[in-house]
Amino acid sequence: MDNRQKLTLSALARMVRQYLEERPDGLVDSYAMSAGERAFEALAAFGYMEMSEQGARFGRWTEAGRALLLWDDLASSAAETFPMPPVSP
Repeated sequence: MDNRQKLTLSALARMVRQYLEERPDGLVDSYAMSAGERAFEALAAFGYMEMSEQGARFGRWTEAGRALLLWDDLASSAAETFPMPPVSP
């Protein structure tokens, strides 16, 4: 995965966290907005989210997704590695 992909996935994950609600049960609600649903699908394709059994409206962060949210792309150093997805796209 190149640096552009890493920055893009990090930005997408941060936008999901900032604009969509994570409910107490761990599901993230897209509010039935197609942009949110597409973001879930894109992050799920890389293993950072799981699609809910309740349909495309809801997703759930995976362990790798939670690590991605903690990764600081602006202050990353050799000691802070990018959280690689568990599956290849």
